[in-house]
Amino acid sequence: MLKKLKITLLLLTLSNCLFSQVDSIESQILNYEDSKSTIISKGRKLLLDKFVEEDLKKVREIKDYLVKTEDENYIALYPAEYWFILYWTNDYMELAEDIQRFDSARVDSYNTRIRPLHDLLYDKLREKSLENESQIKQQIKDSEADLETKQILILNFDWLLLENRQDRYAQDSLNKQADKFLETYTYSEFEQFTRNYIRFKQVPGAWGFAFEFFSGYGLYSGNLSENYTNNVPIGVAFDVCYNNFELYLRDYIGFNKTKKDFDYSLGTWEKGSRTMVFLPEASIGYVTYNDNRFKISPFVGIGAMDISPSTNDTEETPELKEVSLEFTTTYIFGINLDIKFGPKNVPDYSPKTSYGFMRIRYGYTLPNFEKKYVGMAGNMQYITIGFGGMARGVKREY
Repeated sequence: MLKKLKITLLLLTLSNCLFSQVDSIESQILNYEDSKSTIISKGRKLLLDKFVEEDLKKVREIKDYLVKTEDENYIALYPAEYWFILYWTNDYMELAEDIQRFDSARVDSYNTRIRPLHDLLYDKLREKSLENESQIKQQIKDSEADLETKQILILNFDWLLLENRQDRYAQDSLNKQADKFLETYTYSEFEQFTRNYIRFKQVPGAWGFAFEFFSGYGLYSGNLSENYTNNVPIGVAFDVCYNNFELYLRDYIGFNKTKKDFDYSLGTWEKGSRTMVFLPEASIGYVTYNDNRFKISPFVGIGAMDISPSTNDTEETPELKEVSLEFTTTYIFGINLDIKFGPKNVPDYSPKTSYGFMRIRYGYTLPNFEKKYVGMAGNMQYITIGFGGMARGVKREY
């Protein structure tokens, strides 16, 4: 009995201690002073109210206080918010100095610090700045800042408002202004900021790849035209592109017929018999014209041509290989015209590098059959129309 009484007293003691600790923690929470996060949140709300009321003097005071609350752990104002405020309070030198200090390390720091609670401060600052764009720019022009500072402040202001522009070519316009600024102020302290943040240009990557399925018409000349009808090909091609150079790997398979009888060891291969033309090709082209609708690329290369009975016929009658014109070295030259699908007009800062296309290709081939087969001199020219796609990445140009 005594043992049970001791256990009961022990449990009551532990329970009282536990309730005392909970009560202590609850008291601490209720009596806890505003944390830095709460102070920042309240400060931002007050700043927003004063901004809406157009009390810019109070806005400046609150901004100064919030900036002092920032440290390695807390964010009070994002750069865009801070800069918009400085535009409104006409603190241009403070703004210019902060732009100079802006770099990738500072950007990275915003990913590791405690952020303000979501509010409408940035949205209102941007909205009002867009509505009063002309007035703010005129105030910059009328200020006592030097010409270089005025221009970078206007450039930066346009950059901050860029996502609100309805014009898809707004970045192109901003890039032109940035290029002019960099050309005018060659050793500007704002050069890196302008190149890394304001100016945004993309150019085609060095490597590209394309494929094509094609058909068309091939015409013989010389003795070849006397022995065979013209052919209709089907084929596939793969392109490997490096800058303006293009390697075309093509497999041309044409279908035609004989124009006369051919004698061989088992008899006569009669006029009108089916033949096939094989022309594997590797050629190098160079892009001489390229825009959003057309690309022109002359080419020269080498291949091998074979004119022979169909595969089924030679499998049934192997002796038909006697009338085949077997693969011979074939030189090739010609020109490609690619007609690109997709939009004709795109912004300069984001070039059209991946697209579908229709390719019209003219080629002239110079086989060497006459060196092995008497009376088989002649060449072949072809026109093919193909459909395919180009894939090429872009890279940023600083």
